This record gives sequence, structure tokens and C-alpha cells, in this order.
Amino acid sequence: MNKVIIIYGGDSDEYKISELTAKSIYDHIDRDKFSPSLLDLNDFRIDQADKDSIVFIAVHGAGGEDGKIQKILSEKEIIFTGSDQIACENCWNKIRSKDILLQNKLPTPDYVIYSNDTKISADDSFFKQNDSFFVKPNCNGSSLGITKVTNIDNLQKAIDIASNFSEEVLIEKAYNHSEYTVSILNGEALEPLRILPDPERDFYDYAAKYESVETKKSEINDQGLKEELKDIAVKAFASHGCRIWGRVDFVFDGNNFGILEINTVPGFTEKSLFPLAAKKSGINYQELITMIIEGSVKEK
Repeated sequence: MNKVIIIYGGDSDEYKISELTAKSIYDHIDRDKFSPSLLDLNDFRIDQADKDSIVFIAVHGAGGEDGKIQKILSEKEIIFTGSDQIACENCWNKIRSKDILLQNKLPTPDYVIYSNDTKISADDSFFKQNDSFFVKPNCNGSSLGITKVTNIDNLQKAIDIASNFSEEVLIEKAYNHSEYTVSILNGEALEPLRILPDPERDFYDYAAKYESVETKKSEINDQGLKEELKDIAVKAFASHGCRIWGRVDFVFDGNNFGILEINTVPGFTEKSLFPLAAKKSGINYQELITMIIEGSVKEK
């Protein structure tokens, strides 16, 4: 029977969500096939795993999506779930990801980069051409540190908030129409979902994701729209070198799609977007866990 070490937590800002993900995987894993254990990343030592082990990476954010644990495990030739070090680094760094998307002619909202030596002026053409923006840390997840700005006078405050999470800050044109997400499993796109954030929230922020009961995640009836989203998502996933599983998030401005980001270790409780997309694709939660593990073994 395969030993599966479910690693979670660490020093990430998303510790609590990671813990929920790991506990959910542990509770639902097929024990006829796997012998699971739970381990906080902070307590992990490389000698706790061997070449007969499989590490299920359930660390959201820093430590799990930035390529660090993937690098350690790869060097010891230990099998782990999901994308490798380079792919995770490509997705974790939003500026690098933007470059990859543009090089591959994939749609993403216009943006500018702010760092400590950058001067932001309301007279810049980027700010004159757009009336609302998202200000976000270059490296972080779960919408932490993100602010929607509709008044240029509030821009510096938003930059200061994002700077608490990352030295470089991305200021991105806001698409104010719809949000979508497409989960990828072993090279195939699952059923796309439309996200309708809590109307009391400005956007799909941390509270809308994890605390609100008013956020809706619905199926898409338009077959053409679904196929377009799936096609773009698969290309974006491949362009970053991703493998096994992950999620591509989109926005829509009424005319054009824009890729927001690629999540290499997305939320994975039964109520999270990825398992919900799998369920709507005919894959139950336990089957999904098995498919991720077995796909990772096969890809080694």
C-alpha cells in the first residue's frame, strides 16, 4: 500500500485554509489504496519521506506554491503531487506569469508594476485610460493584500497594503463584468464555473472566498463559452509548464477574457472550486484525490 504524506501549513498566510484542505484529503482518501499521514511543513524533514512515499502537497501560498518544497522533494527523487519547481515559480510570480501569457498570445488584463523606486503619477496614460484597478502583491494567494481602487486618490494606500506581502506590486486594469474558473486535471479541463461574489463585497476577495455564504459558484450553460474557456485554460496551464492539477482563473469585461492567475495548489476542501468542478464533471471527491496521486506517480 502506498504511503501518502499530506503536507500542509508552514509559514504561509494561508495556513488555516491549507490545514482544512489537508484534513479533508486525509478524511476522504481511499484507504484501500493509500496509507495517509498528516504533517505540518514546519515539522517536515526530508528523511521522513523516501522513494516509496508520495507527498501530497496541500500547502497553499508560500512554501507550497512558490516551488520551495517541490525543489527539495525533486532533489531527493521523492514523488509529489502537482507541478514542479519551475512551473510553480512561474505561476507564483504574477509578473513572470504575465510575461509568459503575453509571449504565448494569451489574454490577460493590462498592468503596470510598482516597486520602491517607481513613481506613480495620475497623469500616466495607464491611469487615464482606465477607471478602476486591482492593486495586488506580486507574490501571494487567496486575494490577500489585494485592493480594488476606483478613485486614484486611494491608489497609494492600496499600494502600501500590497507592499506588506510583496516588494513588487502589480496594478492591473479591472474587468468588472464576470469571473470564471477552469480546473485542469491530468491535462484535461474540467467543467468551467462562473463565480458570483457576495454582492456586499467589491470583488472575489478573501472574505467572499472563505467566509461569505452569499458567494455563488454556478455552471455555465453556453457551450461555446465553456469550450473557449477550456481551450484558453489548457494552453495557459501548459505555457507555464504546469502538470497534474491546478486552476486557471479568468475575468471578463463584457467583450474579452483576461487570465488573472494560475493556482498550482488551489483550495481542496469538498466545497472548494476544484472539487466542485470535478463533481460537475462526474468525478467524486475520493476519486479526485486518487486521480491526482496516480497521475503524479505516472508523470514521475
